[in-house]
Amino acid sequence: MGLSNCPECGKLYVENAARVCPECYRKQEEDAEKVIEYLRDIDKATLEEIHQATGVKHKIILRLLRSGRIMGSEISYPCESCGTLIAEGRLCDKCSKNILDQIKTEERHQEHEKQSVSSKNRSRMYGKFIDTEER
Repeated sequence: MGLSNCPECGKLYVENAARVCPECYRKQEEDAEKVIEYLRDIDKATLEEIHQATGVKHKIILRLLRSGRIMGSEISYPCESCGTLIAEGRLCDKCSKNILDQIKTEERHQEHEKQSVSSKNRSRMYGKFIDTEER
C-alpha cells in the first residue's frame, strides 16, 4: 500500500479501501448515522431537506444513496444533467431518453457511413490492363 492525500482534507494517509484518511472516514460514518437517524422518522425528503436537518454535505448524502446505505425512504435529488428532482439513478427520464436518442442517431450515422464506403468499394472494377499493341 502506498501513501496518498485525502481527497476530503488533503492530509497524507496510508491508502485504504475507504480512499480517505481515518479521520475523514470516522466523520463520514458519523454523517451516515446522522442521515440514517433523520430518515427513520421521515418517509419522503429531498437532498436539501436532509442537508438542512443534519448538516451533512450533499455529496456525502449522494454517496450514501448510491452505495445503498440509505434505503426505505423516498429521497429526491437533482438530475445530474438538468436539475429536475429524481428518486433514483443519476438522470431523469427525459435526459436518459435524450442521451439514448443521441446514441442511436450516432450509431445510425456510423452505419450509414460504413454502408456508403462499402458500396463505393464494391462499385469499382479492377481488371488487368491489356496492351493491344503487344499482341
